[in-house]
Amino acid sequence: MQFLNLLAPLSLLSMASALPSYKREGDCIPYDTAVKLVDAFVSTLTAFDADVATNLLAPGFTDTSDSINFLAGIPVGSVTFPSPAAYIAGQGSQPPIGVDILNIDAVTSEGVIVFRWVATVGLDVDTVKGISVLYAVKSGPDPDTVGPSGYQLETLYSEFNSAAWLLDIGGTAAPPAAPGRLFKA
Repeated sequence: MQFLNLLAPLSLLSMASALPSYKREGDCIPYDTAVKLVDAFVSTLTAFDADVATNLLAPGFTDTSDSINFLAGIPVGSVTFPSPAAYIAGQGSQPPIGVDILNIDAVTSEGVIVFRWVATVGLDVDTVKGISVLYAVKSGPDPDTVGPSGYQLETLYSEFNSAAWLLDIGGTAAPPAAPGRLFKA
């Protein structure tokens, strides 16, 4: 019986060691740096400053969000902002919104930061909740050169309740006529 209790963890360990490693080069991202990165990113939504955004975004930065794509009329599945300049031009022209961080749920050694948030948008008709996944990279040896502690954002994925956002900016949205159709057995 003890042999079986030992066998399962060992077999899982051997499978995990056979998987390819996706670890990026460099130091592990400290949690306090992850918090600073999230705060800096959120500031680009709440009080946009082009200098903060320029310092925060890595040269190869991309942002993908089907929620934004739907609202902006961009084909779903497309990269929303393919560069720092596109993000700065797009976000810099938007009115500020309120954002409260609900929780930072994960910070990995590869620089992945996952956080959940709630936003106050326009008319504030409905609650807009979302989740964002940030990929941070160490961009410079000098922590004062770029981003918080030398880290910048390389990739961003965000999704949120785009129907609530649409209502909050004065649009209309109606639920499907037959709510049960989504839950067929």
